[in-house]
Amino acid sequence: MAADNTALLKRAEQGDREAEALLVEENMGLVWSIVRRFAGRGYELEDLSQVGAIGLMKAVKKFDMSYDVKFSTYAVPMIIGEIKRFLRDDGAIKVSRSLKETAMKGCAVRDRLMRELGRDVTIDEISSETGIPPEELAQAFEAITPLESIDRELYDAGEKSISLADKLPAPNCEDTSINRVMIQDALSRLKPRERQIIVLRYFQGKTQTETSKLIGVSQVQISRIEKNTLKKIHDMLEE
Repeated sequence: MAADNTALLKRAEQGDREAEALLVEENMGLVWSIVRRFAGRGYELEDLSQVGAIGLMKAVKKFDMSYDVKFSTYAVPMIIGEIKRFLRDDGAIKVSRSLKETAMKGCAVRDRLMRELGRDVTIDEISSETGIPPEELAQAFEAITPLESIDRELYDAGEKSISLADKLPAPNCEDTSINRVMIQDALSRLKPRERQIIVLRYFQGKTQTETSKLIGVSQVQISRIEKNTLKKIHDMLEE
């Protein structure tokens, strides 16, 4: 995280609107680096940059200085997500070959490191091994990640039908489609371990026991993290 970003983020956390505006202005280069990946989709890049700027503004407002991640790394998925939602209204999103190749290289290294180390690995560790900047890896991983449905039915160990939406008390909002977008946004704001557990449990249908073996922590820890994460998502929806 750049020194200027750190000072501005501290001010922004305290509600300084001028600092928020400066952060957006100083990080528009990041937006443009992402927007260029979406060239040739039938939209003016200037229009896409405005959409990406919305994602950047959300990242500025939601970033927590306690996160063990650079601001730019945190902002990339939110900028991409905003652009993808915009493009998704008009059809499927095509991922460039170079982005796919970056993602494939990153995934291969991630899988190898996980086997060698016997644990989950950070994006910084993958970056060190591949020589690819963390922001570029985050962009590539986000680009190839399919949009999962929060309403997809799975079965828990007790053969009871569940979904992520079932586990979350509904926020004070009547429009369920907006609720879904809000939950997808909340998922993007979770810490990597929290998001991994939610994806394994509610999108891949893993039991807590299976999840604990995959991640390398006890089932009790999985249960605790899952419960706390579901509460965190619900609290985000109430913001």
